[in-house]
Amino acid sequence: MIKLFVGLGNPGNKYENTRHNLGFMVLDEIAENKRLEFKTWSDMADISFYDYDGAKIALLKPAMFMNNSGIAVSNFARYYKINADEIFVFYDDFSIALGEFRLRLSGSAGGHNGISSIISHINSQNFPRMKLGIGPLPEFIPTADYVLSKFRDEDKEKIAAVKQKALMLFDEINKTGLEKAISKGSCEAGKLRS
Repeated sequence: MIKLFVGLGNPGNKYENTRHNLGFMVLDEIAENKRLEFKTWSDMADISFYDYDGAKIALLKPAMFMNNSGIAVSNFARYYKINADEIFVFYDDFSIALGEFRLRLSGSAGGHNGISSIISHINSQNFPRMKLGIGPLPEFIPTADYVLSKFRDEDKEKIAAVKQKALMLFDEINKTGLEKAISKGSCEAGKLRS
């Protein structure tokens, strides 16, 4: 059972609507759909709790920069006694086209600093995740500049569609469990890597 859903991004108005914050945007979509509000938890994260069928499920957005996301995730998980495989992470990936996604049950960071920080602080790669496409990475633009750039108006439709997919996956995970939800979601995505 997934007890903690994490969305990755950078805090502050400066980073709103940037590609690197798509994980935050997905979690905001879920919270809005479930009529949840985020509150500050120990200055490390914004959190909300969703009650589903008697279970308390946490939504967490680290309130520290991407490179330190794992500090918030590990402290929260330790406090609430949540294991690595009970954590699900939403995050951006520039190697995947905008509007597309990939689901994985575990794996390396693949160069993503937020995932690298989580792996380092919880000392495990064994947590499921949804990689949200923000690509393709344009030529001649440094990666850091691209991921911190704002989405364009013409991106809105694809962003809305992938947020809906993430919301459906969230509901499916809670309803049928992780394995069935990921299997179903992977058929839609077209690919699954475990």
